[in-house]
Amino acid sequence: MGNLIKNIALLLTFFIGTSSAFAATTSVSDFSVSNAFFYVPLGTSKTTMAFFTITNNTNSDVRITGVKSSSANQIVVMPEPVLLVPAHQSVALKSSGRYLQINGLKGKLSTGDELHLIVSLSNGRSIDVIALAKSAYDQMHGH
Repeated sequence: MGNLIKNIALLLTFFIGTSSAFAATTSVSDFSVSNAFFYVPLGTSKTTMAFFTITNNTNSDVRITGVKSSSANQIVVMPEPVLLVPAHQSVALKSSGRYLQINGLKGKLSTGDELHLIVSLSNGRSIDVIALAKSAYDQMHGH
């Protein structure tokens, strides 16, 4: 009986130690997203553009293969539908280059509102992104 208890204690110590080590290694984010925002559509438009910077902290290149949101009918990476994010590098989506075109917004959005995006990657993972609404008018006029 004493050996059985010792063996169980040893196994528990092993599993607890292993799960702690596993948790420590998986808590580091492989991907991060910053500066996520979109422009409030003007007038009655249901189309807008969104931008963010994605950082790939892994040793492998990945591609953004798609973006979805329950608040829009369609989101397309422009000008091409797939975007490469090289290993250990960041890629910025910005108005002077790559961006997300959001079509068929399902509701009226105002400055400060959030748009939840799900970014699909070529490695089978996805990233949840929250983009904040900004006024395009304020951006164009420097306010």
